[in-house]
Amino acid sequence: MREQRTSDNHNSSSSRQNLTLICYGEGRKPTVTNSYGYEWNDRRHRYESSNRIESTTTNFDSEVQVEIRDTQGKIHLGGRLIPPIHSGGDNGWWTLENLQVSPDKITGKYRLNGLNKPRVNIDRRSGRIAIDGIEKFRGDCNSGDWGSSRTRF
Repeated sequence: MREQRTSDNHNSSSSRQNLTLICYGEGRKPTVTNSYGYEWNDRRHRYESSNRIESTTTNFDSEVQVEIRDTQGKIHLGGRLIPPIHSGGDNGWWTLENLQVSPDKITGKYRLNGLNKPRVNIDRRSGRIAIDGIEKFRGDCNSGDWGSSRTRF
């Protein structure tokens, strides 16, 4: 399938699009770690074993798929981008809301849960994707449409 546009690029929200993107990159999400070690005890004047729970972030590799058909869009997240508490999506797919498609960029957002509504930004010229929510993701996208002669999308 090839991307289809109307001749009026100024009104891109009404442009008909058929686009599949496969994106690979790195994500970062908050996590909790358990640290074991020794700490100085001022009352006993000696080091004692300790156990500490700390908030931190963890990095991971993941993939994302974005599909746009006409004026509707959806996103499929790699497993590590899905938080333990989420709205469920539809077989791993979430609807992209406020979808805006222009010749230069694609933007939208989706609802993982009540507190996490990540924003998606795709630069169509460079192929870079950024997802900003509680979990963050940065990567490169390529067209998943085999018949496409475009170097990007």
